[in-house]
Amino acid sequence: MSLGLPTHLSRAANSRALATAARWAGLVCLAAAVVNVLFSGFSRGVDGLALLTLSMLLPMVALLAILAMLARGRTVGLTIAYLVAGTLCTYCYVVAIFVGTPSYRDTNLFVVALPVVAMTLVGGTGTGALAGILWASLGFALAEAAVLLAAVTTGRTFTTDAMTLGAYLLLVGVLTFDGLTRGSRGRTQSAIHRAVRDVRLVELRRAMYADLAADTHDTVLSDLLAISRAEPGPVSDRLRERIGSDLEALGRGLVTESPDVTAEPIDDPWYGSDLHRAVEDARDEGLAVDVSGDRAAVGRLDEATLRAVGLAVRQCLVNVIRHSGSATAEVALSTCDDSLSVMVVDGGRGFAPDATGADRLGLRQSVHDRISRVGGTVTVYSSPDVGTTVIMVVPWAAEEAA
Repeated sequence: MSLGLPTHLSRAANSRALATAARWAGLVCLAAAVVNVLFSGFSRGVDGLALLTLSMLLPMVALLAILAMLARGRTVGLTIAYLVAGTLCTYCYVVAIFVGTPSYRDTNLFVVALPVVAMTLVGGTGTGALAGILWASLGFALAEAAVLLAAVTTGRTFTTDAMTLGAYLLLVGVLTFDGLTRGSRGRTQSAIHRAVRDVRLVELRRAMYADLAADTHDTVLSDLLAISRAEPGPVSDRLRERIGSDLEALGRGLVTESPDVTAEPIDDPWYGSDLHRAVEDARDEGLAVDVSGDRAAVGRLDEATLRAVGLAVRQCLVNVIRHSGSATAEVALSTCDDSLSVMVVDGGRGFAPDATGADRLGLRQSVHDRISRVGGTVTVYSSPDVGTTVIMVVPWAAEEAA
């Protein structure tokens, strides 16, 4: 029962479960005693003495019912009250049984055993096996003492009933087994939780390595492409600043924004996004990029999703420059209730997506994997001499979706 619970919770959960089960079993015993008194108690039928005997059981039934209902609360005081009231009620009940039925000569009777079992099953109030055994032993001893005193009062022979002794030994055995095996269950739980933690760490490490590999691939490829397309001679200040910013971002494991040399407004989320930077970097390489749609919608994406979209679009535009043979491309943004769609279109030579080699990391790692990690999807439409269209759909941030 407790295998899936943390170790610090299983001990209390086991104790509460055993105590609750024992108390409800005690209620069943008392209910059986009530039925016996009403329908098969005395040869004279249900008379005043039978009703008096029945009234002796009602305090026990009430207190045990409260204990069963309050299994999660502090029930030590109620348990003590139940044991005290139960001892008195058991004595009066047994005396009434013997007075009303002279044929009963000893205490080895089912009707006498029922309240004794109900007293014994109160065990388990504590949060440990030892506490449960002590409560059960106290309840059994008090009930047997009450039966002994009732037998002496009415002149009957006291005999320990096998049913009561069996119930006591069974409860003690269950509590002892729970206490002895609790340590082994705790070790099993610890092993399970360690395994879950290790799996989670492996997943996080794999995701981190994938992000790092994709960032390195995109950054190095883009910067090398920019250098190869630059004019012979010294590197321009703008290209030098861009490369320095990229290297600094790789060293920190973050993507920083390049210096804003165009003095565009910074209060617009579009101009501070990685998506805008990807478009501007492609334009620096000589690609004419047309942006259409609701650019302000990027402000509704969370930081991780916006970064993933920006880097994925950057890789798409790098592919246009390197492979398509087209001098123009379009980035179109469209919104719906729960997502943003970003479409990158070129009219170049195209390719067959199924024929892409396994060593080609651009679309697979820098686009597909990156977008899927933020809960999005990527669809690629391309064929030779027609061009390529890449559609990325990503969800809004949680508060925007709500």
